[in-house]
Amino acid sequence: MGRLFDMTSLRGKITSAYITLVISTSVLGLIAFSDLLFLGQQVKEGGIVNDLKEEVLEMRREEKNLFLYSDSNALSRADEHAALSRKILQQHQKTLAAIIDKPDPLSMTQSIDSYRNKLGQWDSASVSERRTLQKEIRTSGHLLYLFAESLSRQERLMLEAAVRKSQWFLLLSLLLIGLSIVVVGRQLKRVAVTPLKQLESRLKAIAEGRFKHLQAPSNDREFVTLTDAFNRMLKELEIRQKRMLQSEKLASLGILASGVAHELNNPLSNISSSCQLLLEELTEADPAQLTVWLKQIDSETVRGRNIVRTLLDFGSQRVFQKQRLKLLDIINETKIMIAKSLREYSAELTINVPHDLELNADKQRFQQLFINLIQNALHAGGPGVHLRISSMLCDRVVSMIPDGAEVAGNLNCSTDYEGQYIEILISDDGPGIASEDLRRIFDPFFTKSEPGRGIGLGLFIVQEIVREHDGCIAITSQPDKGTQVIVLLPTTDLHHD
Repeated sequence: MGRLFDMTSLRGKITSAYITLVISTSVLGLIAFSDLLFLGQQVKEGGIVNDLKEEVLEMRREEKNLFLYSDSNALSRADEHAALSRKILQQHQKTLAAIIDKPDPLSMTQSIDSYRNKLGQWDSASVSERRTLQKEIRTSGHLLYLFAESLSRQERLMLEAAVRKSQWFLLLSLLLIGLSIVVVGRQLKRVAVTPLKQLESRLKAIAEGRFKHLQAPSNDREFVTLTDAFNRMLKELEIRQKRMLQSEKLASLGILASGVAHELNNPLSNISSSCQLLLEELTEADPAQLTVWLKQIDSETVRGRNIVRTLLDFGSQRVFQKQRLKLLDIINETKIMIAKSLREYSAELTINVPHDLELNADKQRFQQLFINLIQNALHAGGPGVHLRISSMLCDRVVSMIPDGAEVAGNLNCSTDYEGQYIEILISDDGPGIASEDLRRIFDPFFTKSEPGRGIGLGLFIVQEIVREHDGCIAITSQPDKGTQVIVLLPTTDLHHD
């Protein structure tokens, strides 16, 4: 029972508000029922007064028959109606006394007895006495009629007053019930609807892929439990997303390994050639020539070390960390790792990026981004495809994202942010993407590649990387007209609620 009315829980608050509404409505209902009982009593009293009035009227009618038409039977009938009137007065003395005080029912009873007594003297009275009795009987009958009429009028006024009172009470009851419903509704809105709307708005970030810690919109136990469950789910999703990103990166690493091995073959061959020349000409070559060969060995060693370091850096598992980097350096290092794939496809890669353009980015993530986009372009474009990577620093303009483009990432980047952007364009002259496929391009596991060429996570990973950097990505394409990928990165970090 205590938990049912626990005001720290949503259930307790709703139950308390509901029971309060039920109790208040029940109290008003009981009052209304008692008022109806009172009206019923008034109607019953009206029936008694009406019966009394009818008997008095019948008594007067028979009285007239007696005096005007000398109807001998009218005397007994008039006495009979007078007796019935007296009986009604005796049986309902308290009820009638509550309606009118003057004349009271007791005096009315005495008047009826006096009236009947005069009727009883009629047969034995002489002609002259009958004239006197007739006047007295008419006077007494008229007084009795006035009493009955006054009683009826007073009862009717009391009934009208009771009906007006009931009408006002009904109106007041409806107003109180309506007010109670409004108060309970506002309370329910405050404790339930408003927190649910706050929770809905906070869940939009999750729907957009921003797995941030969810704050409880209320201290009620149900909301706290729900948000705790969501936060555990978000933590698990974040862990799985990182594992998926690392798995995709390792898959790319396997593809790149053979290409990097081929890249290492050139400096190793140059080192081997220089060493052979040194061995052969060590005693005969002049020192200047020996210095040239040694410098060549040193430079080729540095070149090989850089290639290996690039591969190791890309393959290592590190915590996401932004740092100030030159975009051109990231692209050039990525080009080293992807060089073999470019040769296999006889592809041409043109880079047009300012040397001094810098951005805050995680190096590994951005290398993965360019690798995935270049590999997608190679697979879709086929042999001889021409790729172009360009970038520039620009202010916000309306047409940054073309009409019909498929957009993903942090959408606030393209709607709310008003600062400068780094715009990166990756385009190819391949066959393009059909409109029905473009709508699904960012869906996980969606691929048009042949079995064994990919599992459809490339662009999904790309949009996750862009979202991690507070940016958005748009892809626009038309069949036989190539594909263009637009990455927009704000120069300052966006703050999420």
